[in-house]
Amino acid sequence: MTARGLWQAFSRADRDPDALALGDLTRRTAVDRVTELARRLRTQGVRPAQPVGLQGPNRPEWVLGLLALIAAGACPLLLPADSPPAETHRLLRTAGARRTLVVDPDGADWAVLTGESEGAGRGLAGGETGSEPPTNAPGTLLLASSGSTGTPKVVARSPRSVLDEGVRYHRAGLARPDDRVLLPLPLSHAYALGWLAGALVAGAHVDPVPPRAVGAVHARLRERATVLVTVPGLARVLARRRALADDAPFPALRRVMAGAGYVDAELDALWTRTLGVGVSRNFGSSETGAVLWGEPGLPSGAVGHPMPGVRVDLLDPEGRPLPGSGAAQGELAVVLEDGSTHRLHDLADRDEHGVHRILGRARLGVVRRGARWVSTMEVESVLRTAPGVADLSVTATGPDDSDDQGLTVEYVPADPELAAPRRLQAYARAELAAYKVPDSFQPRYRLRRSAVGKAQAAPVYRLAAARPDTPAEQVLAAALAELGLPPLLAGGAAAADLARTAGLRADVLSPVLDTACALGLLATDSDTAGPPDAGVYPPDVVLAGRALAARVRGDAVDEGQRPPAAPAGPPPPDAGLRAAVAGLLAEAAVDGTPLEIGDGGVPRSADAEYGACVVVGGVHGPAARLGSLAALLKPKGLLVVADTFVSDPLTLTDETSRTTVVRWLVDGHLHWWTAQELRAGLEAVALRVEEIRAGEQAPYTILTARKTS
Repeated sequence: MTARGLWQAFSRADRDPDALALGDLTRRTAVDRVTELARRLRTQGVRPAQPVGLQGPNRPEWVLGLLALIAAGACPLLLPADSPPAETHRLLRTAGARRTLVVDPDGADWAVLTGESEGAGRGLAGGETGSEPPTNAPGTLLLASSGSTGTPKVVARSPRSVLDEGVRYHRAGLARPDDRVLLPLPLSHAYALGWLAGALVAGAHVDPVPPRAVGAVHARLRERATVLVTVPGLARVLARRRALADDAPFPALRRVMAGAGYVDAELDALWTRTLGVGVSRNFGSSETGAVLWGEPGLPSGAVGHPMPGVRVDLLDPEGRPLPGSGAAQGELAVVLEDGSTHRLHDLADRDEHGVHRILGRARLGVVRRGARWVSTMEVESVLRTAPGVADLSVTATGPDDSDDQGLTVEYVPADPELAAPRRLQAYARAELAAYKVPDSFQPRYRLRRSAVGKAQAAPVYRLAAARPDTPAEQVLAAALAELGLPPLLAGGAAAADLARTAGLRADVLSPVLDTACALGLLATDSDTAGPPDAGVYPPDVVLAGRALAARVRGDAVDEGQRPPAAPAGPPPPDAGLRAAVAGLLAEAAVDGTPLEIGDGGVPRSADAEYGACVVVGGVHGPAARLGSLAALLKPKGLLVVADTFVSDPLTLTDETSRTTVVRWLVDGHLHWWTAQELRAGLEAVALRVEEIRAGEQAPYTILTARKTS
């Protein structure tokens, strides 16, 4: 490969200029747009080796922005699109970047350079503002490392390193010149960057779409995409989507690759059975790029053989390579094309055929229990199949150097009875060896996850400087004051620590704190603010704050004291919404009279099997036991949910979503805030989601699911 970086690989003169290369853009058009943007960036003061942030949605324009920064000689800092402002500012400070190229495909100017010019913004990747001038070469890519490895940091990848990774994909036959590579992944993630490099090196057509755009993935597969690059969580959603299954097989689709997560045999079998293509595996790190890959049909957790050009060793506890290439277990280390050696801090098995199986992160994902090693990823994979489990995470407890660490399971139950801790523990004992059974099972309303589905560490919350102005903000501020939390939050504390100190319910406190962050009352960065002045709020706000505080304490709530208008909830469903639901039921030709379920939950007298059940405006509350809903349906019976949802409970950008979420908290509606959360809950109780569509009456969404036979 004669190119020295991604831009040279993409703009090679021997490539067909009129062939589609990036989304709907031909190579000629894409090269012209990159060249023009790079010229504009230089005119605006971007200098060689200067760190510049890159942020925007997963669209072709993001790739154009990346190539333009490289062409201008800058060091692009790939900022996750889903990062809150505080995290974005931390990453910019860490990389010494004071300018950001913001990509907005729908804006009047699709790429805008923001921030200050050259000057104070000098620093090493991994250093702080004001450190030595940058030593990174022009075109070095700066990546935010995965939160699963600890506190996010900035990793520098040289232009040659990224190009070498692309060559690996090409030499392995994973990316070919005639491929149409579909990337529904956060492009700022190292895994997506590697595949992007592979496609650019091979001269393949690259089609980036938003990470959760399931409909767009379906459309591209019908338009003859050949390679789908995904993560295990999204792969499960896609394989269960009715439209994809009904249209399968997709004749052009030759490979589905799932990386950045644990791939089990069940997921492989699901894809093979549903869409006719098994799941390949990918493994690597932010520092090295992808180093292992495997074909479909491997055992759970296996990721295959080394990629071309890479040597993979297993190290003993003293850090020495284990001899031979046969069966062994140790810490992964790789030697890359440039001769550099990297210890990945992951433990792996290697079988007699040279196939590697990842056990997990050393001192994090792999724990010592007596004389045995236990992989938390394996335990997670097994317990995810337990009845009624919508989401789950397994973590180690106790000192890292302990020979007998504990295991704790945090999980989201689709039904508090169906997935009660005692039942999940019994399931674990039936499915796992005794030394792998966790010690503690903790139900939660939500688990924090990154855009690629990795579990994130519990944040430390601190007071922010914002003043509560709107009724929604005032209710939360009043509740925090009622609980006596501001003094504890002044220095920063995690939800579990606050719950222990103040005697509160951690599972209810967590969504309250997350919502306070989304509204600007709290922050999770290092900046702190002093305790706010005591607020004087209207009586209805005070009552709502007390009601919310009572729920966090676990006290009974006086339902007669709940104010109806502070803050206002979503509008009640009108005749138009009910007519839309009735029309949907008529189209489905329901067997018998549908059962309608309101805020009170499943009626005590409802013990028959129905052809259809309808839930209008009541799915979020504690009475919405999804297992009970599923039990009411006949095999292949239909469930219709018409309710309000928010797009992301951690980033509430509009006032309607903010007031809706606070209203839910006050009323105790702590489940299923997003349509995707509800999808996971319904699938956990054997209901297959068929469609999610916006209702004509905003902000309602109509979701349909069918009971499996």
